[in-house]
Amino acid sequence: MTHLNAMVNPNSNREHNTFDIITNRDVEFQHSVISIESIKSQEETTDTDWIFDVTDKYTCIWCDLAVCEIPNSNWENAVKACNNNVILCTGKKEWILLEDRESYTIEIEGKKRNVWIGKIITIDDVIQRTCLKNMFTEEGKKTFSYTDEMDETNIIYARCKKSMKLLDPIFREHVIDIEYEKDMVYAIKSVAGSGKTTTLLKLADVNKDKKILYLAFNRAIVKEIQSKRKNNMTCKTFDSLIMQHSNINGRITNLTPYTFNEIYPWLKKRPFKMKQGFIDKYNKFCKDTKSIDMKEFIKLNYRDSSDFTKKHLNTMWNDTLEQKFITFDALKKLAFISKSMSCLDDQYDMVFIDEAQDFDPIMLDILLRDTTIPKVFVGDPRQAIYEWRGAVNSFDNLPYDSHVVEFYTSFRIGNPACEEIRGSFEECWMTAGTDSKTMIYHHEVPGTNYHYLFRKWRSLLTCATEITNIWINDFDNQRTKMERLHTKLQKYKMTKEEQEDEEDDLPKFLREMTEEELADLMNSIEDNLVHKEDAEVCMYTIHSYKGMEHENIRIFNDINIEKEENLYYVALTRGINNIYMDTNI
Repeated sequence: MTHLNAMVNPNSNREHNTFDIITNRDVEFQHSVISIESIKSQEETTDTDWIFDVTDKYTCIWCDLAVCEIPNSNWENAVKACNNNVILCTGKKEWILLEDRESYTIEIEGKKRNVWIGKIITIDDVIQRTCLKNMFTEEGKKTFSYTDEMDETNIIYARCKKSMKLLDPIFREHVIDIEYEKDMVYAIKSVAGSGKTTTLLKLADVNKDKKILYLAFNRAIVKEIQSKRKNNMTCKTFDSLIMQHSNINGRITNLTPYTFNEIYPWLKKRPFKMKQGFIDKYNKFCKDTKSIDMKEFIKLNYRDSSDFTKKHLNTMWNDTLEQKFITFDALKKLAFISKSMSCLDDQYDMVFIDEAQDFDPIMLDILLRDTTIPKVFVGDPRQAIYEWRGAVNSFDNLPYDSHVVEFYTSFRIGNPACEEIRGSFEECWMTAGTDSKTMIYHHEVPGTNYHYLFRKWRSLLTCATEITNIWINDFDNQRTKMERLHTKLQKYKMTKEEQEDEEDDLPKFLREMTEEELADLMNSIEDNLVHKEDAEVCMYTIHSYKGMEHENIRIFNDINIEKEENLYYVALTRGINNIYMDTNI
């Protein structure tokens, strides 16, 4: 690096080459360590600007932000002591003005770095901002006018509290301002309570000239967004979208060993397990994104199965093609094979995919493969809790060139709870966006109305017999289902696959009870039930409470925290004012 003193116009009236006697200003060009005392001493006598040489350090640009890796702790503290301009000489065309002297931890291309984040300026800006404008020679300007440019990076991520506070509003503005182009895939990883629905509605409003399709896995979420939707938004579940674009004449079949008997009476006396096996293999084919032909699928997955099994699986799929019976999974498979959803390009200008952390794998492939309209995926990867239903986390399956940003600010959860939650999960980048306090209590019972969350129906039902003035979410429907399941369990054993299809251990719980014991349990609960508006305690399973919130949340201690970390996160992030834990966090 050429020394700055050699690049200025010598003047006998100046005490040294970088001091401008006219303005009483100086420029100090730093190559090595400097003490804070030296900086203070210099600035006591002279109005000094500071240029730090970072030509051999990592630098990059994201949007309008210039990033420079901090060389050492000495300079990290030194720049904070400087009162005037602090400028970084990068050895590139772009120089960096540090208006913000804070250091930040960010992640760039998979690597965490301790950095300064500043404003991009040119050599002309440097000259005009400092006393160099009165003393720089043309040779000096030419020497410091570099030709190489700083590299641009696709995205940076906040990895400390300070960087989350800095970058969150920038990312939110970026999502709204970006020009969404053909084939673009944009994804927003949005922490609990960060206002993702508000963002989608705002994005729809900004793009009011575009026709937008809003998709979600859950019917309740679609219903909620419909009540707030913009005129240019069409809201649908995956299943309703597929139904709309299918040519199915008959009704949809819920394929179980019992309905299986109606379709294939000649298999009625065959073992229950055999029929369930056929159904499981059929469903696996419908959800498989690699095979479009049943024979090919059998060859890849069930080569050693009996000829009878292979023949009947082919029969089942041929019957589906002839519409003798059809399931929702089969509908999606047919759309996948025919590429019929490419018609969405003619009907819409954009598509929003909400709760993208729990997405249908076939639908994901259909959207990415068969449509070119811009796609915006929104969700919280930590809230992926439906893998047991066959859902996939879209964020793990997006194209490599997707644009992925993160929202860190939760407007639901205040401190100190937000700090405690962030510290309880590895790589949990969440910060409080409200000044209101949210408290976490352990082994305490709320003294006011609250919502009580359970991992298992067994736990919910047991507690419901012991607490008065309660309301249970969807209880009438659940009671009917439980009574039917209990009757079924008295006659048949559930297969392993059927048990896995349940969200908890309810079948085992019901199987342990007689009909009279079940009736007594339900009657005891009925004695404690009141209307929702009169209830002191509202009871939900965690799965059913996803996307909801309340001032006071209580969490029962039936979550396997090590194995069900995401479910635990969902429960913890529902509370606004108070979170009561029946166990330690």
